[in-house]
Amino acid sequence: MSTDADIIAQLEALDQQRTQSILQRNFAALAPLLGDDLRYIHSSAVQENKAQYLEKLTNGHYIYHGLDVQQREFRVLGDVVLVNGDLRIDVEVKNTRKVVLSRYLQVWARRPSGWQMVSWQSVPVPNP
Repeated sequence: MSTDADIIAQLEALDQQRTQSILQRNFAALAPLLGDDLRYIHSSAVQENKAQYLEKLTNGHYIYHGLDVQQREFRVLGDVVLVNGDLRIDVEVKNTRKVVLSRYLQVWARRPSGWQMVSWQSVPVPNP
């Protein structure tokens, strides 16, 4: 039986893979980390499912240059893990580059194939 610490370590590694896949534009490596039932809500309030999110990544609608975690906290709830954190995002959206400090809730679910991210929701953190 995995301890919470084991699960958190595994998810930290998977999230690092997710981040690197996005930054390296390796969407074939990204896809299995995302649940087919993914709901991705950007800090702009745009909501996408897995297919829509991957399509926009693939066609260059979103080009990420940096995804730097500022802090995060994991809560293991059996086969679901909630992650609350702050993230500095350096991204181009439709050829407009911006940097956003985002506060997010990420949800991972344990599936027969392993852990998958099934939800992401973020809001911008206002400048002080």
